[in-house]
Amino acid sequence: MRLLLLCFISCFFISPPVSAAWQKQPIVIAASATIPPYVIEKTDTGIQLNIIKAALIEQGLDNIVVIYMSNKRAEQQLHSGNVDILLNYAGKRGAGIYPSQPVLSYKNVAVSLKKRNFTIETIKELNNKSVLGFQHATAYLPPPFAKGVAQFASYEEVVNQRAQVDRLMKDWVDVIILDERIFHYYNNDYTHSLPVNIHPIFPKAPRPAYFNNAVLQKTFDKGLLTIKAKGKYQQIMSGYH
Repeated sequence: MRLLLLCFISCFFISPPVSAAWQKQPIVIAASATIPPYVIEKTDTGIQLNIIKAALIEQGLDNIVVIYMSNKRAEQQLHSGNVDILLNYAGKRGAGIYPSQPVLSYKNVAVSLKKRNFTIETIKELNNKSVLGFQHATAYLPPPFAKGVAQFASYEEVVNQRAQVDRLMKDWVDVIILDERIFHYYNNDYTHSLPVNIHPIFPKAPRPAYFNNAVLQKTFDKGLLTIKAKGKYQQIMSGYH
């Protein structure tokens, strides 16, 4: 019995060599340039991007190219085969798109200025407030959020999440909706930052990577499992606070 268990573990963690074709051709990742610290375009780094790269390299795939574009265009490029991996997918996934195991989880929150003294414990308590969300927030967040938008005093989405922090600090909107790590990334650099309340009204959102090739997706998942077992995954996560 013990021998069988050891064989299973060995097969799970020690994957066969990747085909020569995959090793030679570039693996193209499509990413949004506006989601630091998950993706930082200037340095081709970030939590999410570094994890994906590490998992691929673990499987012998080190010819990695990152290109930056809008989420909508990236989805089109994935379907057409012009990119191999997409970080975030908001559309309806049809046949031929293969999500990996979760790379990490986003923690979307509502943020308001402390001086407003808002009590926001549910999505309903955004009613009659001006709300500024991130691009495609109604697609990424739980359905009650999209349904509740009509009850907000106003609702808008922006691509540039730095603008969300700016408009909140200038008191131009009541509440912004974004990932907590992204908020802290921009707020830490904001010159005239004000005290805020962070309202955790959304569940954590696991984020896989998306592939248009099942073999590559399975190869990536093996690499992801391996970097977790070796401690590399936690090392990457610990590098960003």
